[in-house]
Amino acid sequence: MLPERVMKRFFFILLWALPLCPALFLPGCNSFSQSYEERGDRYFRDGHYDDSLAEYLMARKTQGMTTRLLRKIGKVYVMKEDFLQAKSYYDRYFGATDAEPDPGVLLDYFQIAVKRGEAGDVGTMVQALEEILQIDPSYSLGRYFFDLGEFYFQQSNFSKAIFYFLRGLPLEVEVENKDLYLFHLAQSYEKIEDYFNAYLYFDQLLVLYPESSMKEQATWHRGNCCFPLARQAHEAEDYEQALFYLDLIINEGQPQHYLDDAYFLKGEILLALNRPGEAKVSYLQVLKLNRYYYQEKIAEQARARVHEIELRTRISP
Repeated sequence: MLPERVMKRFFFILLWALPLCPALFLPGCNSFSQSYEERGDRYFRDGHYDDSLAEYLMARKTQGMTTRLLRKIGKVYVMKEDFLQAKSYYDRYFGATDAEPDPGVLLDYFQIAVKRGEAGDVGTMVQALEEILQIDPSYSLGRYFFDLGEFYFQQSNFSKAIFYFLRGLPLEVEVENKDLYLFHLAQSYEKIEDYFNAYLYFDQLLVLYPESSMKEQATWHRGNCCFPLARQAHEAEDYEQALFYLDLIINEGQPQHYLDDAYFLKGEILLALNRPGEAKVSYLQVLKLNRYYYQEKIAEQARARVHEIELRTRISP
């Protein structure tokens, strides 16, 4: 047995050390144990995200929620690809008075977007990408601007589709189906009846992608935009511009439902320019296109114009 003097000394040392570790007798705890937050950091580095989250949540219970913990818990949820939970913690992080600008959060959201997009979860991908732009509107999403544009195009939210397609187009990024995105940008303008911009982008597609599978559709839609543009130019008495748009429809032969209208309006413009012979040729084309529909109003109008021109010719010296 140890001498009584040694035993007393050992007991005194033990009593002195005991306050330094109140949790000495808790399972797994000793004077050298790490804090919950430190253990969470270690689990995170090792890729054990569930264990890391458990430790961080225990740290929150024992020490209260800190800005640092908000950031760390948000990051764990990023790694677990749980966007909604990550966002809830990041929102609180950015709302804290002692939070500092953290560009790493943008990369976290971007990682979520990529992973969820690859998994086919388009809704979450869009949420994450738009959260990035809310934090930093100047952030470049690269090819993902097209994904946002395509998402809103399919949702028939054409104004938003235009916004994102336009953010992506100037970027020198390699992306498949860029001609499709350009086509959908032009269609979005057409849907909101901005025919001038629609015409420009359909035309751009035809110039940049002459072998595109959308070539015929783009040609049709470009012609579909030309007629309202020709009418606007005609009303503004910009006859040369109106003739330019009409000749595109006539030369391409489409859209067919505008052909007789295009010939008739061309005749009207040529009459205004005092070119009755050419105007008569246009009116006769209207009659030719409507040869089976003589009761059509446009055919009646064209016949009246031809008769008027012939009458003028007979009575002129």
